[in-house]
Amino acid sequence: MTNYISNAPIWAIILFIPIFLYSIFFITRPIQQAALNTGISSAKSQNIQLGIFIFYLIYLVYVATLALKGLLDVDSLPPRTMVWGGLPLLVILFGWIGNTGLFKKILRSITLEALIKLHVFRVVGVFFILLYAYHLLPAKFAFFAGLGDIITALLAIPVARMAARQQPGWKIAVYAWNIFGIMDIVDLLIVAVMTGAGGNLREMAVFPFVWFPAFAPATILFLHTAVFRKMKG
Repeated sequence: MTNYISNAPIWAIILFIPIFLYSIFFITRPIQQAALNTGISSAKSQNIQLGIFIFYLIYLVYVATLALKGLLDVDSLPPRTMVWGGLPLLVILFGWIGNTGLFKKILRSITLEALIKLHVFRVVGVFFILLYAYHLLPAKFAFFAGLGDIITALLAIPVARMAARQQPGWKIAVYAWNIFGIMDIVDLLIVAVMTGAGGNLREMAVFPFVWFPAFAPATILFLHTAVFRKMKG
């Protein structure tokens, strides 16, 4: 019987799951504060935070179910994980969430600094390099994904501070950082498609690392777009 669980060491899988879930909680915290800043009650702000977390949790369970049934572990172009996992979330975020009145209200309230600091969660990209170390991902894909995420996450802190203090050149820094973060995801998607069938990307189609392609590209692109929208005022 085929196993659709990662071949990574069990300690890595056990470590990854709570860290990944916490990264989603990490994203919701400044959103709750922004909701409070708009005048929304504390109870409703907490419900918004909880609602976002539960939405993502349900989505991750959906993707995990597909992966554990082996429905994503198929050599195809484009990869099924992108089509069945990442694409629906992209449509939900850009086609619905980003156009709601509540989102626009929170976006006006959240500080640019907080919006940039959200990307610190991308340090979780270190797991791409860990999978490479165990010969579970090809070097090109692992280092594209891992280093791009880590660099974006580490730069988020000084760039956010520059924006908060409006230091000389802060707008250029924010735009440069934001474009870099977007291009990191776009380049990674291109590499994934080019690696394609037989390219040893099976870890991105089995549990739990299937959560990376299902959650990260759509969410990260959405958050970067929110930064542009915030900059435009």
